[in-house]
Amino acid sequence: MSVELRQLMEQTNEIFIRQVKEWGEILSGFETSNKYKVLNSKGDQVAFLAERGGGIWNFILRQALRTHRTLHITVFSNKNDELVSLHRPFYWFFSDMFINAGDGKNIGLVRSRFALFSHTFELLDEKGIAFGFVKAPRLRLWNWSFRIYDSREKEVGLISKKWGGILKEVFTDADQFGVQMPNWSWDKKAILFACAVTIDLDFFENKKRN
Repeated sequence: MSVELRQLMEQTNEIFIRQVKEWGEILSGFETSNKYKVLNSKGDQVAFLAERGGGIWNFILRQALRTHRTLHITVFSNKNDELVSLHRPFYWFFSDMFINAGDGKNIGLVRSRFALFSHTFELLDEKGIAFGFVKAPRLRLWNWSFRIYDSREKEVGLISKKWGGILKEVFTDADQFGVQMPNWSWDKKAILFACAVTIDLDFFENKKRN
């Protein structure tokens, strides 16, 4: 078990995940590996994460396969210790994001599921048992909110997209998610944290390109 990951998840019920863009990427218009800062409610950086895979071959796959590509993301502490790793295999229609602690222990899974009137992400624990889900209506204008529900379908939290302002959006598609977490155990919070990253990759990455 990752002690630092447990402490991070237990110490907060609200975190922000902010995408980091480099000026070379902004000016060229080509997507490179995703990078994010993890902030607490005070705006202090408590961790960061980065997509693995550099080099020309991974760049070609990224441009060709887009959001369907195989994905490896590592979450680091401010001391560069690995807290958690996220792995998503190549998919056609519905994605599965596997979550492991820094010591390799399986934590759980985020699974996208078909729903006629909403985008739905199922949250499963290490045994594959669903303990909650996240969803948002398919049709909306400026309401970029994903509501968190427990297994009894009671709303317990919220993932919301925080835009960086008009001037910032002219130059970059970097954005921020606010995650209001319920009083779940640290490992369930870690799965929910991974879900917020999955939402950005599965849903908003295509929207940003457009």
